Amino acid sequence: MTRRLVLTLGGMAALSAVAALGAGTPATASAPTSATVTATTAANGVFSTPLAGSSSDMQKVAAYWTPDKIRRASTLGPTAKPSSSPGTSAAEVAPPKTKAAPKTKVKKAARGQAGPPMVGKVFFKLGGREYWCSGSVVHSKNHNLVATAGHCAYSLTSNRAVEDWIFIPSYVDGRSDAGIYVGQTLYLHEDFRAGDFDRDYAFVTVYPGYTWNNGRQVAAGRLEDRVGAFVFSSAIAIGRKVSIFAYPAGPHPDGSSPYSGQSVVHCDGVTDKRWVASPTWALERGIRLEGCPYTAGASGGPWVLGYNAARKTGYLNGVVSLTWNLNADGKLDAVSTPWFNGATRRVYAQAAG
Repeated sequence: MTRRLVLTLGGMAALSAVAALGAGTPATASAPTSATVTATTAANGVFSTPLAGSSSDMQKVAAYWTPDKIRRASTLGPTAKPSSSPGTSAAEVAPPKTKAAPKTKVKKAARGQAGPPMVGKVFFKLGGREYWCSGSVVHSKNHNLVATAGHCAYSLTSNRAVEDWIFIPSYVDGRSDAGIYVGQTLYLHEDFRAGDFDRDYAFVTVYPGYTWNNGRQVAAGRLEDRVGAFVFSSAIAIGRKVSIFAYPAGPHPDGSSPYSGQSVVHCDGVTDKRWVASPTWALERGIRLEGCPYTAGASGGPWVLGYNAARKTGYLNGVVSLTWNLNADGKLDAVSTPWFNGATRRVYAQAAG
């Protein structure tokens, strides 16, 4: 049953513990790329809708994303469901600290060096502007599935899917050597469409990819065959070691900008041992990692359990949803993911099947 929620951007004052991962969602969106866009909501709470419902739609999206448009895309963060009621700051409900967690390690990739090959950037259009988030490949039957944040594929303010959605794995310094993959179908939990950030995740099936060679498209094959994939996991990740990979780029609240968004930033640490919540974002059971100073652009980046650096694989157990300013010092210093539970598995299973 859908949880009916009332959300707003109110309460996000300077001392708020939550900071959105981007410039905010435009209030309107232009007509979708596909000529006919229909949506279905299954009885098990899974919402699906085509992003590019035919091969001709796919070619239109592929033609849209010129290198110039990819370069000029901006970061995007979550926007709450429009409402006339004021929200409250997550600072009011942040759980008390009991014991210092092991220090989180943050590592930027060297210039020209990519992170795990299945991690990449999601690009899309909303309100006539180009945006990007982070994402990763998760194993599926057809080797064609991307995981990202719900707000990186569906606009709550306009109540519709974004347009011209693509995924570029192994993205680094503007290169797309591993291919460009056009989104085919979006899968969400129906509660996210009501503004529930406990469901801020999305799975997108993609068409076989292509690369550019002297101005011509060259087939790149199936996504997972090209770059590998993480394995989906719905194990509880409270108090566990996790590795996060993302492409932060925007400034901190104080205006400092430590990241370029052109390469992966890797956070390693142990998650909080308690659920985290935020009425402002309708989050009741989030999982948070302190000490990870991601900024705009990190939305959708994978949370991975048991990451094996040599084999470059592990278990996908979350996606970056919100960032937090716990010390109210102008620097973002924590990130959170929705809990990947049975509801998440149902969405994943339909997308992966």
